Amino acid sequence: MSTFTRRCVVLFAWLGLASVASAQTAFRHDLLALVPDDFAVCIVVHDWRGHAARWEQSDWIKVFRQSPLHKTILDAPEMKQLGRWHDDLKKHFDLDWPTLRDDVLGDTVILAYKPPSQKNPADEQGLFLLHARKPERLVHLVDRLNDRQTKSGELKSLAVLEHKGTKYHRREEAKKTQYYFLDGPLFAFTDKHDVLRAFLERRAAARKEHPWAKRFQRAGAEQALVTMCVDPSRLALDFGQNAKAKDALPTYWKALEAIFVTLTIENEAELRVVIQADAKKLPELVRDAFSRTVPASTLWQRFPEQSILTIAARTNFAGTAEGLKVLLPKKDHKDLADEWQRQLAVLLGVDLKEVLLSVGPDWGICVLPARKASELPQALIAVAVKPDEQQPDFGGALFTKVQKLTEIAVEAYNQRHPKSKIRLQTLTQGKVTVVYLAHDALFPAGMQPACALKDGFLLFATSPEVIEQFRLHEGKTPLRKDTPLVRMSAPELATLLHNRREQILGNLTAGQTMSERDAKKNLESVIALLRLFDQMTLSQHGEAGQATWTLRLSPAPPKRTSK
Repeated sequence: MSTFTRRCVVLFAWLGLASVASAQTAFRHDLLALVPDDFAVCIVVHDWRGHAARWEQSDWIKVFRQSPLHKTILDAPEMKQLGRWHDDLKKHFDLDWPTLRDDVLGDTVILAYKPPSQKNPADEQGLFLLHARKPERLVHLVDRLNDRQTKSGELKSLAVLEHKGTKYHRREEAKKTQYYFLDGPLFAFTDKHDVLRAFLERRAAARKEHPWAKRFQRAGAEQALVTMCVDPSRLALDFGQNAKAKDALPTYWKALEAIFVTLTIENEAELRVVIQADAKKLPELVRDAFSRTVPASTLWQRFPEQSILTIAARTNFAGTAEGLKVLLPKKDHKDLADEWQRQLAVLLGVDLKEVLLSVGPDWGICVLPARKASELPQALIAVAVKPDEQQPDFGGALFTKVQKLTEIAVEAYNQRHPKSKIRLQTLTQGKVTVVYLAHDALFPAGMQPACALKDGFLLFATSPEVIEQFRLHEGKTPLRKDTPLVRMSAPELATLLHNRREQILGNLTAGQTMSERDAKKNLESVIALLRLFDQMTLSQHGEAGQATWTLRLSPAPPKRTSK
């Protein structure tokens, strides 16, 4: 396991360690109301205490404790460093980690940031806000920190200041000055004097709701453990030296109103990217995603259920080709189209626009487990083919052209290798004709590249047997309201890595870039980590002015222990 991955697992185990049961804490709108209106990035950690308590009862922890990784993590250098840090916390501040997490940090923590402007590079602003469940713990921690730094000489002076009748503190260290406000459970901290005074004025005004409160609610951020919110209007992105304000990319960026990234870990780990925008100002290519939930691809009902990886979506290929032009200077649009047209005409003798209009919208890729441990996984690519008004059997015509192109490639290969020829063969599966390549030595075991036109889909597969598995599975529908895009099976991937471990270790140690011992250790750790999980899915949901992409990771079911 890489150092970064190990540290992430260690941190996850530590953050949820030894928590007591707790009900879910309501989102603190009063704390959000104290955030500056002109923030560019805002990070909110909400209900840490409640999430940690629920982790303790979840399958995540149960499976982790049953895995070989449990002992490995306990023995990791990072865990020992955290142990020493915990001892120092207890010694100097009379706090243990669960108490600090639950009583001080467990409600809501907010960090708001505003980058410097081009006119004033030094005008970088940040504000840290905290609401503690037990104010006495917070006061104790701040007093201990000030006292300890004063005795060490790190804190040169601590002064009480006042702004419009409200007292706050200034901390002067050797190279920096900081300001903080502490009143009961509320704590505010910054290194800019005017930022703290502006915070005090917002507090005195008793504003009930932040302008972004409804955006947080709509994005589902109130239930998340961690939320990062970005205001695109406050971020000046560089679109290149020749970019103009009216160009496509700057215009589309201005259409974005808010970007949220949220993380929730309960029964499933859920990472969500939510973008709120003025859909009318966006390119037609993505406008649908911000107005409705696009229907799921019918391939989810046709691809085999047991797979390592499945990707299935619906794409307007003609619209996508037009939309991608915004990434290129206008002078290159025609040159690019002409080049693609020329290449396709040479290969298949068909018009590019005709192909783009006649394929899709359904397309997908499915990677299946190997039939034998010694073989490679099987794969299938499917693209829907629509009939054309001028050519009703466009799919059949396209399949014929692919066959001819294959024949040309095989003939060219065989001329160069007269003693080791590829055999171009056909077979029939019901009413479906499958064309495939056969060679006793050229292809890996179990591989016979195949192509077919089946049920309105042009199929490319690693063997004819995979094409036979492509069929409509009655009653097989997506389980969620949002549209599935990607599904990966962690157990199947772990099995693949285990079965191919010798080949993987050989690649890792080739050229002595990694020792055999380290390569074996890292691979085994990755396999053990994958066995902690069951399935990863990526899905999309759209509604008026908002598009959401959700990455979900579910834990493996815990092993039953015999009594």
